[in-house]
Amino acid sequence: MKLISPLKLALVLTLFLLIMFLFEAHAQCNDEKSPDGLSWDFDEGNSEDFSIGIFLSEIFTPQIIIDTKHIRQYILDERFQVLRNQCGDMRTIDAIYLKSLKIADYNIARALFLSFLAVLEHRTVDFIMPIVNPLKVPLTFEKDSVFFARMKHLPTHVYSDSPTTHGGDRDKLQHFFGSAYLSYTSEAPQFAKAVGDFIEWGEPIFIVGGTDDPRDKHANKQGESFGRDLLVVTTLLPSDYLTFQYEDRK
Repeated sequence: MKLISPLKLALVLTLFLLIMFLFEAHAQCNDEKSPDGLSWDFDEGNSEDFSIGIFLSEIFTPQIIIDTKHIRQYILDERFQVLRNQCGDMRTIDAIYLKSLKIADYNIARALFLSFLAVLEHRTVDFIMPIVNPLKVPLTFEKDSVFFARMKHLPTHVYSDSPTTHGGDRDKLQHFFGSAYLSYTSEAPQFAKAVGDFIEWGEPIFIVGGTDDPRDKHANKQGESFGRDLLVVTTLLPSDYLTFQYEDRK
């Protein structure tokens, strides 16, 4: 009986372990829970204990505020980071939208708006004012620690050529989901395009530190197409569009 050499045995074992690792990684990145329970669909953590005060306050709180809090808590959850590390940033972008859909009871318009609020990465906007100091307008009322923790968890590698800086292309997500929301709710992608172009044109004129960024326009265009096509095919995901390269990309 011919014995397998130690080298061949080692190669076979290595190949077997590699196949098992890839299979396990795939199992953890699809919509089904893996053996360790990892899935995009987990209940977001809540650090606040129940109290009658919180219960009563939520009765009088607009639902959109409650839903925004839930989707942001989802991103803050450590399981979201585990999903991001194991499955990549594109998978977690899809997860944000899928979780928003569930929170919004599968109302697509509401889910797109929640996704936009989930990835909003500006605390304030400073409008340039003549003579007087810039006018600071708040966009989120999160605590500093919560805001920066959410920024740390947001996906940054949106495109194959995303910058390797700390923020990467994190800001492109708000352009994508904002444009998708306008395109879907107006049923007019050209309207979303006009709004996006106006914002890009006005940024360097009216906003402190604003620039007219062609990469922002690219994200806007992808969002416009996503929102438009969701009117026809409701099962589409952000990754179906963020991975598509337009010819006119600069």
